[in-house]
Amino acid sequence: MITLRAKCYMLSRKDLFRASLFASLGSVIPAAGANLGGLAGAQATEITLDDLKVAEKLAGISFTDEERKALLSDVKQQVKLFEGVRGQLGTAQVTPGIHFETLAGGSIPGSKSRVQTSATKTPSLTSLTEEDIAFLSTREQAKLIRDRKITSVELTRIYLNRLKLYGPKLECVVTLTEDLALAQAKQADDEIAKGKYRGPLHGIPYGIKDLFATKGIKTSWGAAPYQNQVLDYDAVVVQKLREAGAVLCAKLTLGALALGDVWYGGVTKNPWNPKQGSSGSSAGSCAATAAGLVSFAIGTETLGSICSPSLRCRTTGLRPTFGRVSRTGAMELAYTMDKVGPICREVEDCAIVFAAIVGADSGDPASVDRPFNYRPIRDLKGFKIGFTSDVKADDPFLKNLVELGATVQPVKFAAYDPGLLTILDVECASAFDELTRSPRLNDLKNSPWPATFRAARYVPAVEYLQAQRIRANLMRTFESEFGDLDAFVGNGIGQTIVHVNLTGHPQIMIPQGDDGKGNSLGKCLIGRLFKEDRLLQIAKLAQEATDFHRKRPTL
Repeated sequence: MITLRAKCYMLSRKDLFRASLFASLGSVIPAAGANLGGLAGAQATEITLDDLKVAEKLAGISFTDEERKALLSDVKQQVKLFEGVRGQLGTAQVTPGIHFETLAGGSIPGSKSRVQTSATKTPSLTSLTEEDIAFLSTREQAKLIRDRKITSVELTRIYLNRLKLYGPKLECVVTLTEDLALAQAKQADDEIAKGKYRGPLHGIPYGIKDLFATKGIKTSWGAAPYQNQVLDYDAVVVQKLREAGAVLCAKLTLGALALGDVWYGGVTKNPWNPKQGSSGSSAGSCAATAAGLVSFAIGTETLGSICSPSLRCRTTGLRPTFGRVSRTGAMELAYTMDKVGPICREVEDCAIVFAAIVGADSGDPASVDRPFNYRPIRDLKGFKIGFTSDVKADDPFLKNLVELGATVQPVKFAAYDPGLLTILDVECASAFDELTRSPRLNDLKNSPWPATFRAARYVPAVEYLQAQRIRANLMRTFESEFGDLDAFVGNGIGQTIVHVNLTGHPQIMIPQGDDGKGNSLGKCLIGRLFKEDRLLQIAKLAQEATDFHRKRPTL
């Protein structure tokens, strides 16, 4: 109380009124000397740089005139979005989605995960090159290791060599963890030789997005202000994969602070078309997996960061239901939207990796325990699958689903209000408040984050909560429109990429080749909350109807 009063006395009564008007109403702050005779007059007054200075005083921050000019248009746009959100609410009593939880609820006690994959023959190594081995599926490699046809050390060396050869060309590797990888591979071989087989990831080399903490190894978050950051603990996902016996070969690139494919070291390339960036922000995870530099990788998504690079790089990426995988030890971006998922070359590999990392953790209050029980199925009889308007009714993908026994039908979802993205901006700004207040933010080059972080400081708390209330309505509406479908299909990353990242629904990307001009094509499948097992069953059969996932880029 004493501190608050002391800060308030630094403002004149006139300044305090003007700043409070903006903070409480989200309306335009009147410029100095404006007529304050009525609220309507105040709302109609244009926002000026002087107004931003006053709001900065109330928030206890200070920007330069150049920085204010850069964000002024963003602040004005925010006010327009606030008005749109307010217009929908009226007097309705809607509880905001905080602490965020999907409509399907939290943990189920005693949850266990079981994965049964398709029968896998041990591949013959007689005619296989090292590149052939590198592009085998994770489950095929697991079969080789378990049958002791290849050692983990041998497989790990193949991937380390490819990471060294192609990693620099694709600009997809931040840190090669060679010593750790060889030590973990040797341990895996020793354990397997003694009959201690941990499961299908035992001895399998992988890479992880460089926003997950790895003890004693650089964790840069892809951003210049953190490029030398070394943390003294492992993320929970890293711990779980180590317990499964997986071998960490590399920390892979991400767009700076999980946005895009531009990081402090360059631009991560699409292996299929190096003239293109790999999209983001799980840029390196998708590029490395697509190029056969790792068996699988781990990525994160807040708003398209697994799906978009999976589409561009033609990987099979799973963004799970919100809360299914712990984020402890991962860089925080948006508390109610961040999700962790596997990036692989085949659907059943996603099931194997997902089963290893799924589950609640006390460090992440949003994480939950729910059963994940995957087994392959022969057909889709009894499945009802929708398709959005960007997918043609005669699309070969849909025809394959019908031939597999599914019933398909069009589905339409109401548009989301763009003001909901205020949630993302505010949570990101909160996560990087310290950086925003620091001169180090200016070290973040070629990124829209600085303006976003600064502009979000002008969003009143009331407006953030109003957006969360609208989000709660969206969740109920979306679930109602989903109806009794098991899943629905979209083109590319899909029309509902924003919807499902706000509602928490799972989505998987399935590569579909290219358009003949170097642009990747893909289909997405969106499933029911916590029904990844059913989603993956559909995706596996849909994927195996073609051979797009078996093709390789020319490096």
